[in-house]
Amino acid sequence: MCLGEFLGVSVYICTGGTNVGEDKRRLKEGVHIVVGTPGRVGDMMKKEFLKTDHLKLVVLDEADEMLGRGFEE
Repeated sequence: MCLGEFLGVSVYICTGGTNVGEDKRRLKEGVHIVVGTPGRVGDMMKKEFLKTDHLKLVVLDEADEMLGRGFEE
């Protein structure tokens, strides 16, 4: 059993190169934690499948790398 299952937390991985339709469906259903690449997460936010109204925390891993290269939409 995974820790998320034990705690009743739903987690979804949202990365480029995967099925966009599945991302839309799962995000529309609602999840507690989204792990993803900046491009795909930003795209899902822009298309309003990933709502940020009740967002409490954002964690950017290796943000210095992303900012050093320049992040574009």
